[in-house]
Amino acid sequence: MSKHLVRNTVLATITVLLFYFAQGAAVVMGQLEGLKAITIQAAIIWSGALVAIAFFLIKDHSLKELGFRKPVRGMAVKFLYYAPLIIVALAAFTGGIKFDNGRFFIPNLIFTLGIGLTEELYFRGIICNMWKEKEKAAILISSALFGLSHLLNVMGGAGLAETLLQIAFAFTYGIVMAFVILRTKSIRPCILLHALHDFCGFITNEGDMKLNIMVGTIQFVVLLLYCMYLLVRMKENDTDKSEER
Repeated sequence: MSKHLVRNTVLATITVLLFYFAQGAAVVMGQLEGLKAITIQAAIIWSGALVAIAFFLIKDHSLKELGFRKPVRGMAVKFLYYAPLIIVALAAFTGGIKFDNGRFFIPNLIFTLGIGLTEELYFRGIICNMWKEKEKAAILISSALFGLSHLLNVMGGAGLAETLLQIAFAFTYGIVMAFVILRTKSIRPCILLHALHDFCGFITNEGDMKLNIMVGTIQFVVLLLYCMYLLVRMKENDTDKSEER
């Protein structure tokens, strides 16, 4: 295992976590609510993305290393047109839309786009791509760190049981996203799908406990089945490559 890879992985993880800690701390310390809270959070999260983009523009004069390129042709079919991820995202609408918060629609859209961009840049664009020569390690390391990053939710007031479930979901979601970027060679689908998932969650009602458990279970089962499907496809592709040699 390269010390260089480990060091850069740790550095990227700490960097993104600092931005997430900062946005949470700013809201708590400033006792911000509503539109002010979303605006400050969005500004800090977007700053995290801009730092990564600026670094690679200065370093490589290009963002291709981060995955900013067209997806490999034909990959959407192999990924079932990402339908399972879209279903998981839209399942949040079971609780209904927050129509009374219409003025937060655009701010939430900007905020969730920032979340999707930032998290995908660091966990998939940087960390996963750094380890791509060892694909299994790339998938596991980037997904594990993405899942564990949700421990910060405890500091935001989330319960331990709820946080552990979020970590499990994020880990599985991370595996799927790692497959997407490694096989499509593009971070674009990851960013858009991630932003869609978060945006749907932000503009919908939470519902009662039973509904939340039911919807959460359905989302996780669909995601887990999709993850298993991709694992099988990866194994088949590896077998085909070995036979060609």
